Amino acid sequence: MKEGFFKKLLDNASDLIWAVDMEGRFIYINDNIQEWGYDKEELVGQPLLSILNTQRIGKRETRRSIMGIHQTYEMEIVDKKGQAHKVVVKSSPLEEDGNIVGVMGIIRDITEMTRLERKLKDEERLASLGRLATGIAHEIRNPLSSVKMNLSILKKRLNPKGVDVEHFEIAQEEVFHLEKIVSELLDYAKPIKLDLQICDLAKVIQSAISTVEPQSRERGVTIKTDFNGHVPMALLDKTKITQALINILLNSTQASPENSEVMVSVETVKFPSSDRARIMIRDHGYGIPEENLKYIFDPFFTTRKDGTGLGLSIVRNIVDNHEGSITIESEPGNGATVIIELPAP
Repeated sequence: MKEGFFKKLLDNASDLIWAVDMEGRFIYINDNIQEWGYDKEELVGQPLLSILNTQRIGKRETRRSIMGIHQTYEMEIVDKKGQAHKVVVKSSPLEEDGNIVGVMGIIRDITEMTRLERKLKDEERLASLGRLATGIAHEIRNPLSSVKMNLSILKKRLNPKGVDVEHFEIAQEEVFHLEKIVSELLDYAKPIKLDLQICDLAKVIQSAISTVEPQSRERGVTIKTDFNGHVPMALLDKTKITQALINILLNSTQASPENSEVMVSVETVKFPSSDRARIMIRDHGYGIPEENLKYIFDPFFTTRKDGTGLGLSIVRNIVDNHEGSITIESEPGNGATVIIELPAP
């Protein structure tokens, strides 16, 4: 076969294929580098480390490749657009006439694969929790209804006065609180059936904002939008996504100090396989401690006195069922940003 055929095979490979000389400078890199935001012509002659953000590389990966030794390792690198990628790097010596003249290698992006594996593990764990939650909720609901009914009967029959009235009211409030928890447990565990439609995200977001605004105004918090003149369409269940956005906006509003803003922005993110609509909701509250971020979507995890810890779990269930993703970025004292990505049609 002609040399041009093999060059075309390499240039169009789905992995990033590269070769460097003994000084660690590129002598070849395939067309896949364009997906990382680079032009391959600008990299030829440049050091391999010019495409790596070394601040994001772990201790194992900061070592230079040892000439003549095959290596395989994982690392996280950041492309020219600032997007983080988890990758597997395989390198081997590049020989010519029996002499080592450099190193060649393959970089395989496993970001999506890692995300899917993590999602599968989370789904299995949360499914078990959901079955447990459903059983508990059903066991609690009947006796709780009995307690509620008998409290109401006793209050009418005894006609309490003074401090006794307060005790009855406290008991009834706690029953209502338990009913809310049971209801959210059942919502969390309930299988989600989607009615998918191509929707205007601007209208969905505005609907959620309109629902939350009365409460946000009471707290002195303003919800603003930044759509940059264009809002992408998205394939979604309008009711479910509105519910998810309401939960997030309520959390952001409750975490925000008086006279602050919650900003909602939307953009289209282009990926090799398909486009996605990205919604970002940012508040200026007290933020989330780093040690709490990994538990933030777990059922029953909450730092609020009156919270059930199910709101964000339900939100993630909704987003996951849309084949989307949700992440939260936060630094204590600098607020939090919730990022939702949904499939674009």
